[in-house]
Amino acid sequence: MQISGHGRADHLATLLLGAQEGAPVGPNRRTSSDGRKDRVQISQQAKEIQRIRALADQPDAAREARIEQISRSVEAGTYNVAGRKVGDAVIRHALTDAAL
Repeated sequence: MQISGHGRADHLATLLLGAQEGAPVGPNRRTSSDGRKDRVQISQQAKEIQRIRALADQPDAAREARIEQISRSVEAGTYNVAGRKVGDAVIRHALTDAAL
């Protein structure tokens, strides 16, 4: 099989995007061929996802304190786990994954 120099990615972009020879393609392109500027609109749903992600990325002091407490208990050998609770959580997690 012989592969020629034809069909490079920039040639493909030129064909698919209708870009003119020598015109920048991609993030450096500021205006369309008819002189209009490119613009981006973010949907309300995307804005809400960004807001929720920002909230999720914030540290949770109560959770960190609980993790620290459990870590100390594990290191001291005083952390007790009820096998039934662990089993229930594993089954619940497996069923949730299967449903999704």
